[in-house]
Amino acid sequence: MNKIRIVLVDDHQMLIDGLKAILSTFENIEIVKTYTNGNQLLNEFESLKIDLILTDISMPQIDGYELTKQIKKIKADTKVIAVSMSGDIANINRMLDAGISGYVLKNAGNAELLEAIEKVASGKMHFSDDVTEEMVKSSKEKDKKPSEKISLSEREIEILKLIAQEHNNAQIGDILFISERTVETHRKNMMRKMNFKTMIGLVKYAMDNKLI
Repeated sequence: MNKIRIVLVDDHQMLIDGLKAILSTFENIEIVKTYTNGNQLLNEFESLKIDLILTDISMPQIDGYELTKQIKKIKADTKVIAVSMSGDIANINRMLDAGISGYVLKNAGNAELLEAIEKVASGKMHFSDDVTEEMVKSSKEKDKKPSEKISLSEREIEILKLIAQEHNNAQIGDILFISERTVETHRKNMMRKMNFKTMIGLVKYAMDNKLI
């Protein structure tokens, strides 16, 4: 069995110890290393052979948002799951912008944590139910549905389809043979063009209007 090789980052040693205790019960997971400081991980990152990073968001020196952004610059296809006490939409959106593939609340059970790791390791995305509810709620409150059907380019439709299939920017870039930055530019252009604040609203509109 190929094990999923994981790094844990949290500034509270007690929480790291707790996660290690939980994850050590799963035969398909290996904890490669743990860090209480994101800079420590950045200093050693290129020498590590890992599949996935679990990181807290609120940390001193470098928070989970900046850590994820810098990790993605070094290796764009690195998979990151945010593990946080906060289900605040501002934190969720910031981490999505940084390039995470999952967001799990710290009150999640063992089964959900394992599900999140396995899904993200396989190239999918995972969000705790409470996080998904917050994203949908924010989408309903902030998004304004265009009064007229908006035309999207062939490339934009391709990207929307892949977003709807839960691919992240790096994966979309690999599939379409374009850079991750180009994918992000297309995403921002679509949201600006269609006056949406979140990707959830954009994908829903595209599906409702049979654009994808």
